[in-house]
Amino acid sequence: MFFSKIKLQSLLPVDPIEEFDSWAWGEHPNGLGYKARNGLSVDQCFKNPYLIDTPACKFPAAVCIEFPEYATRKVCADALYPKEFCVANPVLVSAKGCQKYLADICSLDVKLALSPPCADAQYPKDFCLGNPVLISAKGCEQFKGDICTSSLELAESSSCSGAADQITFLQCVSNGDVCRAKICDKQVPKKSFCKA
Repeated sequence: MFFSKIKLQSLLPVDPIEEFDSWAWGEHPNGLGYKARNGLSVDQCFKNPYLIDTPACKFPAAVCIEFPEYATRKVCADALYPKEFCVANPVLVSAKGCQKYLADICSLDVKLALSPPCADAQYPKDFCLGNPVLISAKGCEQFKGDICTSSLELAESSSCSGAADQITFLQCVSNGDVCRAKICDKQVPKKSFCKA
């Protein structure tokens, strides 16, 4: 091998993580150069757990899925996960590899939907209507008119104040009590349209 012909001028590490003959060697105009890999193999990272959260260790998504205890750690920060894995592991709500499925994860639980990592999630209409506590959530903003007209209690709540412009005539007249509420005054000024 090439390296055996060369007399090294510096000492090798006492216990190198990789055999130095696997390093990249090359002859340059000014002498011989060598370079070890910048990162460690998955096996080397597992054998040296103190290195797992250092830049030397990066796990591919398959390893992060096989060992989900690492999925939220730095070693898996760049892994991209399938939807099923993200939804099955809601602790990954902040993981970069699950951001594509943020609404799917956040809509698993109302408490999770109200948490800061879910602030930018866009929810389906049914989820918003089924959980009116989300009336102020950014992800339910587009359904505010539907939520506010779903009950008299919501129509008269402070959360729905200022929502009159988002409410349609049809939303108001679908519920007689809501129709007669102040929130529908703009859309239904003649309360005779309201159901009994």
